Amino acid sequence: MPCAQRSIYPRTGSRRSSCCSAIPTRAQSCPPARRLRSTVSCSSADVPHTYTNGVVTFYEDAGEGPVVVLIHGYGADLRLWDGQVSPLREAGFRVIRYDVRGHGRSMIAPDGYTFENYAADLRDLLDRLNVERPATESLGVEAVHAMGLSMGGGIALQFALDYPERVLSLTLVDSALPGFTYSDETTTHIQNFMQAVRSDGARQAIDRVWLEHPFFDGVRRDPEGFASVRDILLDFQAPDMRDGARPADYHPDIAGRLREIRAPTLVVVGEDDIEDFRLIADVLAENIADARLELIADCWHLPPVEKPGEFNAMLVSFLRGT
Repeated sequence: MPCAQRSIYPRTGSRRSSCCSAIPTRAQSCPPARRLRSTVSCSSADVPHTYTNGVVTFYEDAGEGPVVVLIHGYGADLRLWDGQVSPLREAGFRVIRYDVRGHGRSMIAPDGYTFENYAADLRDLLDRLNVERPATESLGVEAVHAMGLSMGGGIALQFALDYPERVLSLTLVDSALPGFTYSDETTTHIQNFMQAVRSDGARQAIDRVWLEHPFFDGVRRDPEGFASVRDILLDFQAPDMRDGARPADYHPDIAGRLREIRAPTLVVVGEDDIEDFRLIADVLAENIADARLELIADCWHLPPVEKPGEFNAMLVSFLRGT
């Protein structure tokens, strides 16, 4: 498929760019993508993207200082963090956010939707962006503050397990937990969504099934906020569901390895989120050695969108203390 097509959404305020022309020889042309509905011209210098672990990944990189990486949840893209970038930059952090493989404008690969691959994608992105910090006396490593929402929390956990030397801290927001046994209600909802994707296509399935879940009850109270979240989700093509991958196919048992994590960890959950995510928050806080749990009142699954002021203050306070 040709590289040049229209973009989903504009890019503004990026700190650096890395286009296909700057990618090593094996990636001088964009790798083949499956029904890649929305990419941009490989020669467009104002659209930052790079080659990570076999896929083209789009990102934004802004600010100076210790690095905070923002990892969005399932079906979303980097726009979900619009309310966090400026506060973090003003607090003295460099902020990297990106579209996870198969999401936003990143490449839709035919397969590879595993947490191990998601973590390796992030590793390569940080390598490409030359993410550095002052070397520790013993390791001389590069490391970041990793923050993930929902599925993005699962990616942050996998990254911390696979590359512990690269994690300064974790912030897990209404986090998923691979290896956790979800309720029948949640499992049924995922199955219904998968069936709808296959029968009706991703856009209709998102509008008629995914967005009806109580995940979104909190943000639904704000028509403008809900419209923004809906617009983001409707750009998603659900390639993992369309291609037949089931949750059990790519969920490692991270739940059984939480005690291996040594990074300072902030666990955040909306106190009105569904029971699964409140239980996961308890499991994370109880099993990660240096973790603390914070509840956000009158909030469901999306604290960065539903309660940005309270969430941002909590986040900056934690990051400054680590």
